[in-house]
Amino acid sequence: MREYTVKNLTETKKIATQLAKELVGGELLALTGNLGAGKTAFIQALAKTLGVKENITSPTFVLMKVYDIKYRKAKKFVHVDCYRLSGHEDLFDIGLGDYLNYDTVIVAIEWADKIANLPDRTIRINMELVENNKRKITVS
Repeated sequence: MREYTVKNLTETKKIATQLAKELVGGELLALTGNLGAGKTAFIQALAKTLGVKENITSPTFVLMKVYDIKYRKAKKFVHVDCYRLSGHEDLFDIGLGDYLNYDTVIVAIEWADKIANLPDRTIRINMELVENNKRKITVS
């Protein structure tokens, strides 16, 4: 487990960039944290490092966006936002099963606490606001 305390958006993006450089393909990242904790900014920096050319916005209403990338073994980056889910949905209920367990895909899920049955190999990233607008990022 790694813990970071960041003071601003630039430092948050730096942590995301460092994590992206460790990825090779086949990873599932589950982001949790309060509204405004920085999950989307984290994913934007992660996606940019992975080679996503498009502007990354949260797929809050469409739930999932798929981007083509060329990053090591990975050919696709899947960004999921579960904020609007009403309960603990299964990954397959939202169509994510089509992208899991492939070493050519990297998946990042915002509001992952609304998803049931995440695999044990999931990289969990918790972001929380702490004093004076600082954020604590825990990667496990």
